[in-house]
Amino acid sequence: MNNINIWKNKRLRQILLLVGSAIIILWLLIVVLFYNFTVSQHGQSTLLRLAGIANSLALQIDGDIHEKIFESNKGQDAISHNGQDSLYLQLHHLLKANHTANMLKSPVYTITMNESGLFYEFGITSDTLPYFRHRYNTFHTTLNEKYKTGGIIGSYEDEFGMWLSAFAPIKNKDGKTVAVVMVDEKMDIFLSSVRSELIKAFLLSLFVFSVMITLLLWQMRNILIREQKDKNVIEDANNEITRINTELTVANEKLSSLDQFRKEMISNISHDLRTPLASIIGFLDLIRNHKSTLSDEDRFIYIDVAYSETNRLNRLVSDLFELSKLESGQVIIKKESFNLYELVSDIVQKYQLKIKAKHIDLNFEIHENLGLAYGDIKYIDRVFQNLLDNAVRYVDEGGYIKIWIQDAEGDFKVKICNSGDLINQEDLDVIFDRYYTSEKTDQTRSGLGLAIAKSICTLHGCSIKAESNEFVNSFWFAVPKMHK
Repeated sequence: MNNINIWKNKRLRQILLLVGSAIIILWLLIVVLFYNFTVSQHGQSTLLRLAGIANSLALQIDGDIHEKIFESNKGQDAISHNGQDSLYLQLHHLLKANHTANMLKSPVYTITMNESGLFYEFGITSDTLPYFRHRYNTFHTTLNEKYKTGGIIGSYEDEFGMWLSAFAPIKNKDGKTVAVVMVDEKMDIFLSSVRSELIKAFLLSLFVFSVMITLLLWQMRNILIREQKDKNVIEDANNEITRINTELTVANEKLSSLDQFRKEMISNISHDLRTPLASIIGFLDLIRNHKSTLSDEDRFIYIDVAYSETNRLNRLVSDLFELSKLESGQVIIKKESFNLYELVSDIVQKYQLKIKAKHIDLNFEIHENLGLAYGDIKYIDRVFQNLLDNAVRYVDEGGYIKIWIQDAEGDFKVKICNSGDLINQEDLDVIFDRYYTSEKTDQTRSGLGLAIAKSICTLHGCSIKAESNEFVNSFWFAVPKMHK
């Protein structure tokens, strides 16, 4: 048990791989974003600083002096040390002072276009050794484009490394650009520093990640051990329960059907028959004990009420027996093919007197050539009658009922809609329950018609449902098709 291998558990292995992959991807994403953001921010701030230094320095340099130095010293390395020319030394001190004041790491220098206009040459520098009138072969195109106005050069590379640069024009008294002063910062130093910090962060993250994974593995191993122990206990318990259930199943099967039927009958009778019985006993008691004081008219009224309640009681008993048999599985469905159009038409014809008596507008939309349905015609008849009887009973005087059959993919969908008081949405799921009642329940009925309809549909393996919108109540049930 204690030697359990976590990696053999597929679910835990997937979790570990998912967590590890997510952490690595997240870390790489953070590193890339941090690196790009840091480099970008450094580049922008550095270029702004360099541009400020270059523009400030260009205003301090006398363009006429710079021009005179180049006219007086026309050859490469014509000035070999800073003290050789007083004018050169003057500008050198100016550049060096700015270099020191601004704590620049790279020399500040000037560049001028050759008299031929074909290339650039180095001029005065803040460095210890001059690099006078050497040709500048690797200049950036921006220098050529903005020589007269000045500009900045974002990250670029030459033979000496990666650079950020800014330059500003040096003008003589006539406003002519005689040179530019260029201020550089080497990006390689900064990039090396950033990469070094990232490596340190990576090593620290790797250590933290290793500790986290170790703790996670240890905790998962403990969980897996406890889970395996619980699983073994549950399996033993399930085996014992299965053995006991197997021994009891045979005996229970013999008793369950009869016992369930007996319980349901007792429950149904005690719940549903109490009211009509009490009414019958009450009126008969009045007739028996007050026969000398009752008028013939009252006696006939009481007898008529008792007779009506007796009929109601008879219907209740019949419906209760039928529902109990349906729900206990004692009814055997005998399926056969039949014409659904003829069945529905015959039932509707039987209800014509009730429909006319309530002045109901009946909309009967059924095509004759529907094809054959497949089911127990006696019970399908009962389902439709119960739903139609429900619609006629609850439709308002002068309302309307609509009946139609839809040809679904594997079934016929028989639907009955009626106007009148709408069913509450919260009642739609319980309206087929045995003891469901509404405020408009007809006391002359058993109230079991919808429950019986649902039980019949269940035995046929088809659906029955109630729906309600802002206009009508709808009941529909599915009837299986006869497949060739």
